[in-house]
Amino acid sequence: MTERFSRLMLAAAAAATLFAATAQAQQYPDRVVKMQVGFPAGGGADIIARWYSDKLAKALNGNFIVENRVGASGNLALDATAKAKPDGYTLMFASTVTTAGNASLFKDMPMDVRKDIVPIIGFGETPFVLAVAPDSPINTIAELTAFIKQKGEKTTYGSATSSALASTELYLAKVGAKATYVSYKATAAAIADVTAKQIDFAFADVVFATGQAKQGRIKLIGNASDSRSPSLPDVPTLKETTGATTGDIVALWGIWAPAGTPQDIIDKIAKLTNEITKSEETQKFLISQGATPYVATPAEYKNKFELALKAWAEAVKVAKIEVQ
Repeated sequence: MTERFSRLMLAAAAAATLFAATAQAQQYPDRVVKMQVGFPAGGGADIIARWYSDKLAKALNGNFIVENRVGASGNLALDATAKAKPDGYTLMFASTVTTAGNASLFKDMPMDVRKDIVPIIGFGETPFVLAVAPDSPINTIAELTAFIKQKGEKTTYGSATSSALASTELYLAKVGAKATYVSYKATAAAIADVTAKQIDFAFADVVFATGQAKQGRIKLIGNASDSRSPSLPDVPTLKETTGATTGDIVALWGIWAPAGTPQDIIDKIAKLTNEITKSEETQKFLISQGATPYVATPAEYKNKFELALKAWAEAVKVAKIEVQ
C-alpha cells in the first residue's frame, strides 16, 4: 500500500505541475509584460519594438510596455533581461548585433548571452549601406574599389558603430585594399562628413542612410547584406559584387527572453510574432523602416544567432576592433 500510495502521490504531483504550466500559458498574460529595449525612445529600433509590442498586446488581449534601458551598447537591456524572473513577463527586443556582437566586443559582459537569454523568434533585418558624396564620380562598388587602390591609405572612411567598422574592414580585406579609419561618436556626423567630402565613404544603418539619400545628401552604392533590401532593390550587395560575406554580422532583430522561460509561453510568442510579420500591414511597415521582413522558425532564428556568434568573433579579428 505504501509503495502504491507513493506512486499515486508522484503521479498526482506531476499532473498538478503540468496543469499549472498549462493554466499559466492559457492565462498569459494576466499582468503587464515588459519589453526591454536598449535604444532611445523615438529611434528606429524603438519604433519597431513598439509596433510589435502593440500587435502582441492586441493578439494576447494583454498589456505590453516598452522599457528603454539605454547604455553600454545594449548591455544594460541584456543584463536586465537575463536577471529577470523567467516567467514570460520580461522580454527583450534586440538584434544579433547586440547579443552575438557584444559577446565578442566586450571583455566583461554582465551576463552570458549563450546561457542567460534565449532567442524566441526573429522578424526583420536592418543592413548597413555604403554611402559616398552625392556628386561623387563613384557610382559602384567596383569604382570605389579602384579609387581606394589608386589613392591607397590616403582614402578615408568613417563609422560610429562596430557594425559599420566591421562591414568596412571585411570589404577592404576581401578586395585587398587599405584605407584610413576615422572614428565618430555618431553616424550622423560621419555621414555629414561624407556629404562635405571630408571623408571618402562610410557605412551607415539603412534607416538613417535611406532618409539622407532621399534628401540628396548622400548616394548609396552598396548593401552590407547577403541579399538585396526590398527598400533599396537597386542597390547591390557586397556579396554579389565582391564576394565579401557580411550577412551574419547584419542586425537580425527578434524577441528574446530570460533562460528558463516556460516553453509554452515562448511557443505562443513565436507563433503570434510570425503571424504579425506575415501580415501585409507589417511587411509594408518594416520595409518603410528600411528593414527586410524575416519569417522563420524559432530553430532557424537560433541557428542565425549561433552563426552570428562565430561571424562576430571572426570580424573582430579581421577588422582589428579593440575589445572594450
